[in-house]
Amino acid sequence: MSTNHPIKYIISNKISMYQKNITPLIQSLLIATMLSSSLITSACSAESSNTPILSNQSTPTEIYKLGLAYYEGDSVPEDDDKAFKLFQKAADQGYAPAKHYLGIMYYEGIGVDQDYHKAFEWVQ
Repeated sequence: MSTNHPIKYIISNKISMYQKNITPLIQSLLIATMLSSSLITSACSAESSNTPILSNQSTPTEIYKLGLAYYEGDSVPEDDDKAFKLFQKAADQGYAPAKHYLGIMYYEGIGVDQDYHKAFEWVQ
């Protein structure tokens, strides 16, 4: 039985040494996880705050820019139907870049049935 005591002592020392080495590592990992989670949350809320909101007094430029965001999927989910409607609204107010994109959408059949005649009308 006396031969087991030195082995228990060595094992106990190894475990103690392991715990001393691993505890700071675990603490560092926990802190890093908490910080990255916080940064991700901040980034998400910052991104959503950049999403424009239209009002009844929005200019054709603002309407067009929101349409472009939906067309490209920039800071909002890509949605060709919404993009088309917003480009249409801005184009109806005479905004030339919106007319251009309507022409492209009609030509390519994006968010609307393909129609070369309407495409030509919007880009001329």
